[in-house]
Amino acid sequence: MSRAVPWTLLLLVVAGRAGAQVWRSGTEIDLIRRAVAHRAARDADTVLAGWEAQAHGMLRYISVVDHGDGPVERVIRADELQVEVYGESPNRSKQIILAWRDTSFLPNRIDYHRDHLGIVANDFGPTIRLGQGEEVRDVPHPLSDAGLTAYQFALGDTLTLSTPKGRIRVVSIQVRPRDPDSAGTIGTLYLDLDRAALVRFRFTFTPASYRDPTVEEITVALDNSLQQNARWLPWRQSIVIRRGLPLLDFPIRTVIRAEWTIDDYRLGARQPTSRFDGPFIDGPRAPQPGGSWDAPMAGDLHAVPASNADLAAAERDASQALGARLLDGLPRLRFLATGISDFVRVNRVEGVTLGLGGRLAVGDLLVTSGHVGLGFSDHRVVGTIALSGPAGHSRWSITGERAMRDVADIPVISGIANSLGTAVSGQDYGDYTLIERVTAALHATVGGSRAAVEAGEEWSWSVATAFNPLTGSAAANPALGVGASTVVRATLARGDPAGAGWSVDVEGGTGVSQWGRMHSSVRGRIALPSGELQVTGDVGLGTADLPGYRDFVLGGRGTLLGVPFRALGGRRMLRGELAWALPLRVPTPPVPYARYVRLPSTVAPFLAAGIAGGDQADLPWRATGRIEPVAGLRLDLWGPLLRVEAGMALRTGRLALAIDVHPDWWATM
Repeated sequence: MSRAVPWTLLLLVVAGRAGAQVWRSGTEIDLIRRAVAHRAARDADTVLAGWEAQAHGMLRYISVVDHGDGPVERVIRADELQVEVYGESPNRSKQIILAWRDTSFLPNRIDYHRDHLGIVANDFGPTIRLGQGEEVRDVPHPLSDAGLTAYQFALGDTLTLSTPKGRIRVVSIQVRPRDPDSAGTIGTLYLDLDRAALVRFRFTFTPASYRDPTVEEITVALDNSLQQNARWLPWRQSIVIRRGLPLLDFPIRTVIRAEWTIDDYRLGARQPTSRFDGPFIDGPRAPQPGGSWDAPMAGDLHAVPASNADLAAAERDASQALGARLLDGLPRLRFLATGISDFVRVNRVEGVTLGLGGRLAVGDLLVTSGHVGLGFSDHRVVGTIALSGPAGHSRWSITGERAMRDVADIPVISGIANSLGTAVSGQDYGDYTLIERVTAALHATVGGSRAAVEAGEEWSWSVATAFNPLTGSAAANPALGVGASTVVRATLARGDPAGAGWSVDVEGGTGVSQWGRMHSSVRGRIALPSGELQVTGDVGLGTADLPGYRDFVLGGRGTLLGVPFRALGGRRMLRGELAWALPLRVPTPPVPYARYVRLPSTVAPFLAAGIAGGDQADLPWRATGRIEPVAGLRLDLWGPLLRVEAGMALRTGRLALAIDVHPDWWATM
């Protein structure tokens, strides 16, 4: 057996590009012509007349919810496969699934395309197909005879790599379609300068390449390894397929991630004549119980694979290569909603509010979006209209908005739960201000962190309670508005889909008064042998003239359960929480469309404490300057889909209970 030799063992020399990037046809670049000829002739190599290898794959079917400050990923289903791969010239390959197991975490009816259950054995050949041709079909490979003229290439850095067999020179070459409106790939090729062989190919596709209307984007990374110091063969592969709704732009996506490692090559092996009969991926048609597995399902299934940042870079580079064009494969005109509450919601100042939004891609660069709603109790029209476009590696936006905003920096309840509580009993967990504003913003990624700067005119108006619930009455809404202000805000945030991260928001305003404000939060997770330690913290600081609608508030659900809701507040705030999450076995409810193997739940005892300072006497919350400690127990159930919390204020012994959808899903509510 021949073990794979990673081509990225040691980077010795990086020779930077000289001058501006120059795009040329493949026929004008000797290395591209040699690479095309090498791929055409490689299957005639007598050394590799027969070969075989072992492949290990992990497929994840994932939901991705965009909370605005970074995505939250949840594994819906995971599949692990062991596959034997055979090859023989000319250009024949066969894959046999030896073992296949899966586990589901949420209801699903996913049925993978057969080619997602195996590897890309020959760099796709002359044309690229994915999803058995239903996702991508007949896209010319850049290193094919058709690719010589269909694509443009730009020579980049030369890398000198060190391996046990000596040094290898690798050249990075960007590639893009000559016609950006045609089906094609955009990405970066890495070629062995001496052998003209493909070492690595990282790419995505133009929108015209996608045949399935639900495919938003597909990103591929193929890494090869040098075998017997003569031939580059598959080593690691990653394919990420993002799907959305063709009619609705909604903050939830589904993603299929296929991560493969190929190793244990045997070159020159003779295959029986019948080896290549039948389908190109053979073996079981569905996961099999049992099997020859040495350990439980490999790795932490909730962890994001290491290729995540690499694939994000591929998408960013591809957009820049086409002049910051939109690479979204979904329809250009769609309805728009940031959550179900955009269509219908209930609060105590607007009453029942119905709304509708839309998104339209204008040309190849600009996106315009808008939303309008009408409150049936206050008869106000609210809405947003925005225009955004590229600015180098960043994006700019101009927004006009008229909306009801809660005083809190972080939501404390899902939109659906708050609407039901308000409609039935008048229990509204919001304190509202009517915000009218016109702003310009710039959004960028800086060193892996998300950054944004926003400036504009903002008008804040106090509003009164106007809704009568089915039972009881709704409390009065506090007066929080201060009129016209010029406001500048800046945000820097970093996080991962597993839930850890931090953010810092700074703002300054001038109008009736001048103020400054800073809010920072941090979330951390530490794995323990018996569970997970979860740490969260928030700090807020504001100047003496901070307006009421920018106050900090604490107490009750979402912050200090057991302390009366928003009993604490002012111009300063500090809050921290420590929880110990332990796995919990809970019977699975009878939900259709799932073959449950495991549906994770956790129980987490927690301690939290908070303090507020900078009292403002005309507002309902108080800055006591005294630490309020809370102890409680949290259940995250079935996925998790549901959260049940009980908390007790340690100073008073006051108990409180909160039941809601898990916060990971609140962005869709």
